[in-house]
Amino acid sequence: MGKTALVVGATGLIGRELVEQLLESDRYDAVWIVVRRSKRWSHPKLHEIVDFEEMDSSLPQIDDVYCALGTTIAVAGSQEAFKQVDLELPLEVARVAKAHGATRYAVVSAQGASLRSTFFYNRVKGELENALRIFNFHHLIIARPSLLLGERDSFRFGEKAAEVISRPFQSILLEKTPEVAPIQALHVARALIMASEEGEGIEVLTSGMMQRMSR
Repeated sequence: MGKTALVVGATGLIGRELVEQLLESDRYDAVWIVVRRSKRWSHPKLHEIVDFEEMDSSLPQIDDVYCALGTTIAVAGSQEAFKQVDLELPLEVARVAKAHGATRYAVVSAQGASLRSTFFYNRVKGELENALRIFNFHHLIIARPSLLLGERDSFRFGEKAAEVISRPFQSILLEKTPEVAPIQALHVARALIMASEEGEGIEVLTSGMMQRMSR
């Protein structure tokens, strides 16, 4: 019997890549996603739960969780709303997933995540990483990507500007400073899935590590 995966943040840049790659993987017989509005995606292995409040009562037994939840303060509207999406919701997913048998939790954090960071965004990501350790998953995988590349549903001026500026130097950055080079969302998704094949304890994937894993 293959495994069952849960993906949250399935409509985002990395989340969409995770869903696509997991559906193609022979390792999983079923992929569950939790969304706020039905996406009406059609695939024999894909199962959808609409509304996070239905997650606890609707989920079957699962094996692996892939959490790609994330927003920006500009989109969320306030720091408190941002924390709800980037901190509180991933922790609620961890609680529910553990109750449904999950032993592995893979989460997208951020480069520079730290409880001591002077930047609010990185500090919240540090809080999330720290809080997830308390759940004692058999295997906790933390991805810390640098600037993400890929086609977003929403336009983010700062990220798009950085992408355009860095594009001519991409090959040089990858060779000389892979930790800070922009990284494709599909490579982050691929690295998370590869890391989930085996392992235990807490595993941190830096941006450079994920670049190398995807070559």
